[in-house]
Amino acid sequence: MEFSVFRQVLIRALGHMQSIVEKRATLPILVNVKIEVADDLILSATNVDLELVEHVAADITLSGKTTVPVQMLYDIVRKLPDDAEISFKQSGDKLVVSSGRAVFHLPTLPAENFPAMAGGNLSTKFQMTTGDLAHLINQTKFAIPTDDVRYHLGGIYFHIDDNGKLTAVATDAQRMALCAIKAPAGTNGMPSVIIPRRVIGELSKLLEDANVDDVLVELSDTKARFTVGAATLTSKLVDAQYPNYRVVIPKGNDKIAILDRKQFVNAVDLVSVASVDKTKSVSLSFSMNKLVINASSPDAGTATQELDIEYNGDAVFTINFNVKFLLDVAGQVEGEKFQIEMQESLSPTIIKSTEKDTDSLFVLMPMRM
Repeated sequence: MEFSVFRQVLIRALGHMQSIVEKRATLPILVNVKIEVADDLILSATNVDLELVEHVAADITLSGKTTVPVQMLYDIVRKLPDDAEISFKQSGDKLVVSSGRAVFHLPTLPAENFPAMAGGNLSTKFQMTTGDLAHLINQTKFAIPTDDVRYHLGGIYFHIDDNGKLTAVATDAQRMALCAIKAPAGTNGMPSVIIPRRVIGELSKLLEDANVDDVLVELSDTKARFTVGAATLTSKLVDAQYPNYRVVIPKGNDKIAILDRKQFVNAVDLVSVASVDKTKSVSLSFSMNKLVINASSPDAGTATQELDIEYNGDAVFTINFNVKFLLDVAGQVEGEKFQIEMQESLSPTIIKSTEKDTDSLFVLMPMRM
């Protein structure tokens, strides 16, 4: 095996590969990246549950395949000059990597022992724009639980809703994020799937780096595959039943406030400096055309800020939220203005944009004080 490749072409692909690989894998070969040379350079990385294959343009001299430690190779390429050309040559049980006057001899393991993920029957196939998929993910991923205890909530739930829209939902039981778009052609009969949190993170990177307009999505009941340009990400799904999120969305929330999103985020962020106790809470008191934001703690004192708003109530109504959760939700709302729909001080609250064509909705649970 012998080939050469420019550093700026290789570094992005290796960046994707090294984030897939487990740092403490049970099998030595799972910390390696598979390098296969044929018509072009093909890199593969896996942690058994997740596999990434990416094609890279290279100058091929001799075909072949092997595996090398991905973190070591990534560190080498990362530290080379931006315009460096890197040469690779198999020599016995070593892969010789050279650039300029620098030479590295990397240990290898046989490519034949590298595990491959079977795709299975991915019967649902459709294309959608990278922008639409990134939008669905970015509007919801913040609400995925970061722990592994609630396995059935450990990802984004993709499905076709009752209105025929492609819908993404995530919740950690304290907040819920929902985003729905017009279903792309080919989604008829699409299975409802939970894409794991880890996969969402890797897919987000591919979409952010994408230089193509569309992504190919392939689904079955057990696996998902996303092809973004030269990269193909295949993953197992969360094997669980997603809860009926529709029952969480409240009806009849009659206390409605309309706020300037930027002003609100800045005010809550400023007042939150006084919210340093265990609750991390902020209090919102609504009255006619005014909102008072308050936070306090024994060690940090009290912070208060007032905002001019539109509010349909005539009596003072106070509700408390976790300040981080409130900022996470408010930060995702699109448009200059948004509305908060409330009912009781401990009832689920709806937060959404005031724009008529909005496709996102957020539900946030208040705190008991």
